Amino acid sequence: MPRRILLADAHGGIRQRVRSALEESGFEVCGEATDGMDAIEKTKALLPDLIILNLSMPAIHELDAIAEIINSAPNVKIVIFSVDDFEELRRQARDRGAHAYISKLSPISVLIGEVIKLIGPG
Repeated sequence: MPRRILLADAHGGIRQRVRSALEESGFEVCGEATDGMDAIEKTKALLPDLIILNLSMPAIHELDAIAEIINSAPNVKIVIFSVDDFEELRRQARDRGAHAYISKLSPISVLIGEVIKLIGPG
């Protein structure tokens, strides 16, 4: 059974690029969210194995969304996928429960490799 992933990013083009790479790697993208509140609600409804979460979305600050997601689905893994790549932001994300932090400037293979490391192959 493929591992289920929720994509949370305000940019449709990014979601589509990541979705394609994940599906080519055998993962199931069970849903997409366009902001932090949407990610929280879809986590509760879809119970993904992993969430790929952008930090620059409207509605709720995603650092706060991490805690809400962990509260509603304590076993879900969270990978931050952001263009904002500062050590302080990485630390804050880890402190709130994120499992990994990948820069959007990295090759997509780095993101896929981290997903595999966290939840196994698709």
